[in-house]
Amino acid sequence: MDDLSLLDAWLRPLKVSEYLALADLGAFENERLELLAGRLVRKVPASVRRGWAVSALNAALVRRLGGHAMVQPSSPFRAGEHSMPEPDFALVTATAAPGPYPTSACLLVEVSDESLRLSRFKAELYAASGSPEYWVIDVAAARLEVYRAPKGEVWTERFTLGPADTVRPVAFPEVDFPLRDILGPLEPH
Repeated sequence: MDDLSLLDAWLRPLKVSEYLALADLGAFENERLELLAGRLVRKVPASVRRGWAVSALNAALVRRLGGHAMVQPSSPFRAGEHSMPEPDFALVTATAAPGPYPTSACLLVEVSDESLRLSRFKAELYAASGSPEYWVIDVAAARLEVYRAPKGEVWTERFTLGPADTVRPVAFPEVDFPLRDILGPLEPH
């Protein structure tokens, strides 16, 4: 069949509860998947530059924001009935013990290389979750896309920053987050 989009009208989206039940049964063993809009999507393997950016960002997030929220790297995030993405980072309210997967976050972050289009697709899912802010680090361009002020599935504010800039997360306006340590080494030379 040439046009797989024809199937879209006939597909029944998988629910998060079904996805979790199948995972518990071992259906996705040895596979790196996310549930996005009811569909199973393979996670893209990390390039060397993306891997470096994730490590550098992890250290920076913990150092600058760890006292304000729990930094959860690559953990499932429940974004509605049909989506359970695994953002590279979710900053969530600290809890004393493990609990259900978070459904809201102070800040969600994706670090993207080959997966930039997918990270931009996830923006709608994250906006619908009501999280106040979403960052996409575009590794190839050495820039940060900032999405803020969600209204339904739409972000009402969007802007781009570079290595010389500083960002202040909406949830933590007292915290300066200089981007030179994350984006500077990624700049094309």
